[in-house]
Amino acid sequence: MTIERETPRATLEALAAITPEEITVDAILSPNSWSERLAHYISQIGSPPVIALLGLIFTIVTISMPGAWLWGACYLLFAVIFPMLYILWLVHKGQVTDLDLHLREQRSKPFLVTMLGASIALLLMLLGQAPKPIILLTCAALIQTLLIFFITLRWKISVHTSTAAGITILLWSLSGHPPTPLVISIPLIAWSRIKLRRHTLAQTVAGMLLGIIVFAVTAWIMFS
Repeated sequence: MTIERETPRATLEALAAITPEEITVDAILSPNSWSERLAHYISQIGSPPVIALLGLIFTIVTISMPGAWLWGACYLLFAVIFPMLYILWLVHKGQVTDLDLHLREQRSKPFLVTMLGASIALLLMLLGQAPKPIILLTCAALIQTLLIFFITLRWKISVHTSTAAGITILLWSLSGHPPTPLVISIPLIAWSRIKLRRHTLAQTVAGMLLGIIVFAVTAWIMFS
C-alpha cells in the first residue's frame, strides 16, 4: 500500500500565486552539479548581509572619524543583524522556504523589518550626530530597500546584484578608484543567481542598475 503525503494548503496557495518562472526545484532540493554548487557558494559569499558588512567596514576605515566604529555597530545591529534574526525565526517557524527567501511573496515582511531596523539606526544617528558618510550610507540602504520592496510586490528584482553594485559604487567614490574584486563579483553574482534559477537575466540587470543609481546619487550628495 502506498501512502501519499498531502501537500500543505499554504504551499499550494503560494505556488499557485507565483509565476511559472519562479517555480523551480531549488525551493526544495539543494544544488547537485558542480556548477550549481559553485553558484551556490558564490551566491552565499555575495549575499547582501556579507556585501553590506564589507562596505560598512571599508567606509569606517576610510573616513577615520571619531565614533565611526560605534555608529557602524549601530547600523550593523539594526539594519543587518536584526532582519537576519527575523528571517531565521521565519525559517524556524516554517513560514519561509529558506534564508534566501526563494518565493517572491515571502520577501515583503523581511523587507519591512529591514526598513524598520534601518529607520531606527538612522534616527539614532541623526540624534547622535553620527559621521555624515555613515548617515548617507544608511539613507541609501533604506531608500534602496524601499524601492526594492515596491518592485518586489510585482516582480522579483535581485537584491544580491543591487547590493553588490551599490556597495561597489560607494567604495569607488570613497577610494577614488574602482574596487576590482567587487567589480568582478557583480557579473559572478548575477551568474550564480541565474544558474540557481533564483532570477532571470533581466532581474539581475535591473537590480544592478537600481544599486548603481541609488548609491551614485548618494555619493554625489556626499561629496557635493
